[in-house]
Amino acid sequence: MKREELHKLLFETLCIIDDICKKENVRWFLDSGTEIGSLREQNIIPWDDDIDIKVMREDYPAFCEAMRKHLPEYLHFIEPQDYSPAFYDFIPRIYDERYPLREETAEDRYYKNYQNRIGIDVFIYDVAPDNAFKREMMKFHYKVLYGLGMSKRYQLKDEKYTGLQKLQVAVLRFLGKFTSTQKVCRKWEKASTKYMGQKTNWRYVCNYFVDELSFYRTDLFENTDYGVIRGRKFPVPAGYDEELTTHYGEWRLPPEDKDAFVHHADLED
Repeated sequence: MKREELHKLLFETLCIIDDICKKENVRWFLDSGTEIGSLREQNIIPWDDDIDIKVMREDYPAFCEAMRKHLPEYLHFIEPQDYSPAFYDFIPRIYDERYPLREETAEDRYYKNYQNRIGIDVFIYDVAPDNAFKREMMKFHYKVLYGLGMSKRYQLKDEKYTGLQKLQVAVLRFLGKFTSTQKVCRKWEKASTKYMGQKTNWRYVCNYFVDELSFYRTDLFENTDYGVIRGRKFPVPAGYDEELTTHYGEWRLPPEDKDAFVHHADLED
């Protein structure tokens, strides 16, 4: 598949999600590189091969119900526990069953090919406590839960860990063998919703990479602005500049090394 073909399909799926959320009055926003692309490029970033969106925790149940109710039959909404007995990560996903990203492997089959399809990742923004120590303890808790889930991964590339980290990962993977994917996911949801309903000054992405987890002021997400992709407006938080600067730094400048980003698909440019 050529990159332009992929971008066309991703855009069409994003429009479907937007139409469903408008129909059901569900709040959502663009996220990560997709959000940056809508603001900086007024398009999908040229070298991107997926789409990211965000949903506030209080809107997530309505979002799930809307997707399951209205998605066309070729699009599927899956949550982390749907990989069971395998574990991949804590990111819900909307994928298109018609289009694989690459030639199928044994690892893809292990994950039911959920990751080997064109798709959109859903990041959940939860309430974080005002106390900085409690926020750090939350991050530690997530590392433990993610480590338990690693026992259900197809393989783990240990070379990216230091000696002490390898030991920690090995212990958590061993302990994870005594629990199920569903139980790990339930523990993750319980931890991430601990402060739901409380009035605090902070939000965070409960299912992002733990080592890159950022905390954001709650008021950044209280109002809606719009980015543009292929001439169509999509919602972004009104506080997008501070949000993106917090996580990416100078996000308005395109990076010099476009190959530094994770690539999911085998594409022709």
